Amino acid sequence: MKTKFVLLTLVSVFLLSEVIVTSSAQERTVGVSVGDWFKYGDINVSWSSNDPNATFPPPGRPWLEEINETEWMLMSVQNILYTWISFQTIKHFKDGTEKTENGSINIDTGTGDMIYRAISANLNVNDTLYTSGLGSTMKINETVARTYPDGERETNHLNMTREWNITRYIDSWTINGTAYEFINYYWDRSTGILVEHSYEEIEEVGEYLTTLSMSYRITESNVWTVPEFPTWTSMLLILIVLTVAIAIYKRRLLKTPIH
Repeated sequence: MKTKFVLLTLVSVFLLSEVIVTSSAQERTVGVSVGDWFKYGDINVSWSSNDPNATFPPPGRPWLEEINETEWMLMSVQNILYTWISFQTIKHFKDGTEKTENGSINIDTGTGDMIYRAISANLNVNDTLYTSGLGSTMKINETVARTYPDGERETNHLNMTREWNITRYIDSWTINGTAYEFINYYWDRSTGILVEHSYEEIEEVGEYLTTLSMSYRITESNVWTVPEFPTWTSMLLILIVLTVAIAIYKRRLLKTPIH
């Protein structure tokens, strides 16, 4: 009898723990619709070095040169399938030319070629960006208000720092140094869309110092555009005008003599 009771208790505890884990898991929700678009500007790329052998863009980062030549980017939602979002991105370069790219991201698993461009809507502090892969180890640090051209937005912020040892071969000498990396992502909490990104890298090798920084932020979107007069306000104004007009008309009608 005791054995049955113990087994029943263990099963109950196991089932209860499963319920708790399931209920506490953050549901992944797409926060955008087909046709939504987001424009990014304020693009800044900075690089400097006193190392005579250093070059821009640094090895392994050819995309930085393209970003440095970009004036603005327009990202629009093309299709949504469950937790998959397909985007089209138009990059407008400083010389007037443009480049169109297509990509997608699964805001649940983090798979796809547009990782970090979008996450689940309405995530909270300590929620992971995604449920698998590298994104499953990254957690929202804070939810903070940020101001953009369309107004103040509640954003989910992820800050990451990293330090590692590097080796450079300079003038036939092997010199050891240290590299530092600072990354910030801000996503609009209600849509999960990336609204701001900054990256900074510092390399210290002997007497040589190389710094690199890149940042961009959202400048416009059709999702957050607020009309000068909201629909309900316009209807209320029309109703007030009609009420006043009817009252004036009735007053004049009562004052008109009957012949």
